[in-house]
Formats: sequence, structure tokens, C-alpha cells
Amino acid sequence: MGSTRDKRRLPWHGAAAATFWLVHAGRHVLGGTAHDLLWACNVAVPLLAIGCFLGHAMPCAVAISWLAFGTPMWLLDLATGAGLIVTSPLVHVAAPLVAISALRRLGWPDRAWVFATGGALPLLVASRLLGTTEANPNLAFRVHEGWEGHFRSHPLMLGLLLVVAASVFFAIDAVVRRARGPARTPDLQG
Repeated sequence: MGSTRDKRRLPWHGAAAATFWLVHAGRHVLGGTAHDLLWACNVAVPLLAIGCFLGHAMPCAVAISWLAFGTPMWLLDLATGAGLIVTSPLVHVAAPLVAISALRRLGWPDRAWVFATGGALPLLVASRLLGTTEANPNLAFRVHEGWEGHFRSHPLMLGLLLVVAASVFFAIDAVVRRARGPARTPDLQG
């Protein structure tokens, strides 16, 4: 399923990702906004750390996929007036750089887009069970404020976002597979 390079542990990468998350999580816990740790980008960072510590490419690929989808949403949120949390660049800038570096060493796993999409569903359920309507993590409860004119139905918005997310994950997977070229077959002659 994964690359032949899978299982190569990356403790420095894992430590960096874990540190980024602990600093960011600490800010949320101390600030009374621990519920915001349910957002996909915030969940992606410890997933990245686990993948690096264990030397498994799939959690790293899922993490970078979620970050690639979520970071533009975060930037849009900032552009439309949301305040910048000082530790957010650790999640949205530093963690993706760690993920790219880790995946260059571990290789890109096959069908990562399926796992990224499939992982989004339990994350949405967890957001619904553990989050609050006011916090609305991963838009699990209602249409995002300011989007009501575009989406009259919350289930329709969630369905559309899931399709768009799956398309982004598929595109990332396709681009990476194309960039790495055809799978190499072992040299049986020597």
C-alpha cells in the first residue's frame, strides 16, 4: 500500500510537528477555546507527528491533504475579518513544510486521497459530538456566518464541501503520483 520507504522513522520531524501542536493547543486551552482543536488542520498536526514518529507515510499524506484544503479556508477567514491567532502559522505554515519534508523521505502512499476523504467523515462526526454550535468546528453544525446567502441548507453545504475536499485530495494525489513518475520495478538482473 505504501512506498517501499515506509517505516523509516523521522523523530525530528515528529518532534517538530508535536511541538507546533503543543504550543498551538496550549494557546487554545489557556484561551478557553480548546474546542477549536477539533478543526481538521489542528487534528492534522498530531496526525503528522504520529506518522513521522512511526515512519508511516499515510498519516503524513492525510495531514498534508487536510492542511492543503484547510489552509486556504483559514486564509479566507482571515481575509474576511477573523482575527489572527498568533500560533496559527505553526499549523498552517510550519506543519505543511514538515509534512512535505517527511513525505519526501517516506514517499507518497497509494490512494492517499481515499484515506483523506474517509478520515474527514469520522472527524465531522467527532466535531458534532464534541464541539459546540457556537464554535462550529469543521462547519459540523451550521452554515458558516456570512455564507448563508450562498447555502440555504447546511446538509447541502456539507455535501458540497466534502465533494470539493475529495476533489482537492484527489488532485493532490494525482499531481504527486505524476511527479514521482511510474513505479519502479526491481532490477532482477543483478
